[in-house]
Amino acid sequence: MAACQHRLGFARWSMPVRGHHFMRQFLKAFLVAALALATALTIPAQRAAAPAARVEVPMRFIGTMPAVEVMVNGKGPFLFGIDTGAQGQARLDSAVAEKLGIKPAGDVQASDGSGRGPQRMQMVRLESIELAGLRFSDVSAGSRNYKASPRSATMDGIIGLQLFAGYLVTLDFPGKVVRLDRGELPEADGKAILDYKNEGGVPTVDLFVGAMRMSAHLDSGNSIGAFVLPMALVEKLDLASEATVVGKARSLSGDVEIRQARLKESIRLGSHEFADPTITFPALGEAANIGAKSLESFALTFDQRNNRLRLVRNDAGKK
Repeated sequence: MAACQHRLGFARWSMPVRGHHFMRQFLKAFLVAALALATALTIPAQRAAAPAARVEVPMRFIGTMPAVEVMVNGKGPFLFGIDTGAQGQARLDSAVAEKLGIKPAGDVQASDGSGRGPQRMQMVRLESIELAGLRFSDVSAGSRNYKASPRSATMDGIIGLQLFAGYLVTLDFPGKVVRLDRGELPEADGKAILDYKNEGGVPTVDLFVGAMRMSAHLDSGNSIGAFVLPMALVEKLDLASEATVVGKARSLSGDVEIRQARLKESIRLGSHEFADPTITFPALGEAANIGAKSLESFALTFDQRNNRLRLVRNDAGKK
């Protein structure tokens, strides 16, 4: 594939050493649109053998992100995070690609609206990704160094929800298991089963912060905070504590402090309430972000065919 270019409407971020996990999130946000573009241009629908019955694999963790062991091109096992906030089918660590002799199939380039600070990501084509005997063939993946920080040193790659298109995918955090089923969820009731929007492969749900409703990305790969909110919303909220600086990011326009504070008001997702929540801000963009720390009490089932999400809560099962 020839190199293609895509411009994003936000600045490029870099991060001091004390904020490696922030840097990973900002870089992820910077590159997702470019990867989605490359995915749309290059990938035929992946093929997977239908499971005879439910497929279950143990859920491991990379920091707070759920992960599973997979085989890549028949080799492995390799540890891949499952990132519901990742567009496209998969990502592969560049060192793993080199180890397996996988050559780049092209690249994509992304930059902010000013055209400064472009970021480039190589694209590779995988013969297969396999877990628990379920084989996905002809998979296109972005590739870069995912082991740059201690928090991701064990990560060999990432799986996005789109790899499992056509399946019911359950991330059971309390049960520490990932399940793949055939079928579909019942109609949404706005409580236990929600409709969601598919924004380039990222599930986007309605989140209620106090009396305000806003769109939020459901992001199991977000280790920054439980709820990351845009500054425009935070300025309208009553805080129960002083905001404290927990990190710092550097953009083309200057330094940005990453802060956390407790809210007086609760946050609600469907029928599930989060009392006395801690929020992180600012978010990159107008949408909020629901991170992995908010999901550790839930078994979440994604019906990508109908864009529905089922939430089953079990606070006693927190890891």
